[in-house]
Amino acid sequence: MANTHSRSWRRWLVAIALTATSWAGQPRLAEAQLAPSLVEQFLSDPEFSEPRDPLLPEFAVERPLSPLERRELAAELDELALETEARYLEEGATEEVVIDWMREVRLRRILGIEAELAAIQRVGLRLWENSQADEVQLLSLRLQEIQAELLAQPVPDLELIGELVAAFEVLRDVDAAVAVYEILLERAVQAGDREAQQQILENLASLRESWFRFAPAAATYEALLDFADEDDLLAIEYLKGVIRNYQDLGELATTIEYQRRLVGKYEETLQPQPIPALTLAIARNFRDLEQLTEAQNYYSATYSGALAQAQTDVASDALQDLAALYLADDQPEDVQYLYEQRLAVERLSYNGYGLMQTFDHLGQLYEAQDLPDSAIAAYKEALIIAEHLHHRERYFKLRLQTLLLEQGRLEVLPLVNHLASPVEPLRDPTLWTGNQRS
Repeated sequence: MANTHSRSWRRWLVAIALTATSWAGQPRLAEAQLAPSLVEQFLSDPEFSEPRDPLLPEFAVERPLSPLERRELAAELDELALETEARYLEEGATEEVVIDWMREVRLRRILGIEAELAAIQRVGLRLWENSQADEVQLLSLRLQEIQAELLAQPVPDLELIGELVAAFEVLRDVDAAVAVYEILLERAVQAGDREAQQQILENLASLRESWFRFAPAAATYEALLDFADEDDLLAIEYLKGVIRNYQDLGELATTIEYQRRLVGKYEETLQPQPIPALTLAIARNFRDLEQLTEAQNYYSATYSGALAQAQTDVASDALQDLAALYLADDQPEDVQYLYEQRLAVERLSYNGYGLMQTFDHLGQLYEAQDLPDSAIAAYKEALIIAEHLHHRERYFKLRLQTLLLEQGRLEVLPLVNHLASPVEPLRDPTLWTGNQRS
């Protein structure tokens, strides 16, 4: 069908001056200059404007398409979309491909706003990816018309509004998407409709957060907290949203304030399971703020709470962080104690990697304290685990060899001795019967 009518369509394009253009780099809609005739023709009603698209039937008298004719048009447009996508995948965004993309979107208008928005989202993504600036702006202008139409309804269809916002997002017009929700929110506030306000705020918070607008997203989640006074589960979700965005903003003191509120909510609702991970996050925020006493208190609370919940991974992380604090404060005895506690925790969870890492840290601690025998013992334990895991064996062997050599317990023969005694093939080899280490 697309091939049959390509010449007629090109003549129609010439008539309305709709030519496909490309622009190096990202589209910048504010700078794209479109001819008024081009805008007028694209925005005109495709069902009644002239010249008439070849896919539309000719009538003796002007009339809208019947339901049957609309179904036939929908099938033809589906076929056109498939053919255009196939040509795009084979040839790229050629002039003909861009023309048929825009043609399909324009004709979808006849089938209703839902069908048109779906086409704009799909085609708009392709146009954006291929830097078709003029076409992107034409779609954005059409979205503004749809916005005005939807907002003119006494009770706007929030589902269609959501599709409109999604289309604005595809075209990277996030400010327009936010503006739609802000208009709806203002109306809901004026009408005193708290249910609508809550739904709109939820959509707005999600939109802002997904586009990394953390400050307004945090403020929107804070506003949502006023709608969850009697719903603890909802309050928890909104608190999480506030925390995520303040954390991403780097406003750690404010983040801690809301994290503490969230701990309180978990306690009120008898949900102890999430608390250790949350108190660990609080401890780390205090650490980053260099409020070390508070950090140590929360690390200790995390360790106790995590063990009570059998969350050995969280308990291990708390001990490791706390050990790092004491190490920086030059308190080796406390560090040694914490590492020993971490070994016990890792054994509870059969975490070989955690055990290996902790023995490594212990070895380094003993080296720094000039306790070579203890360091050698720790590295030997780490090496046994490393060989079982097939991970970092060379590292631990090198650590051990260096220490043993420094202690005079590793004999290194001169090179001449090696050359005088070449290794011969084994005689009567014995079968390996498994690791003999206890």
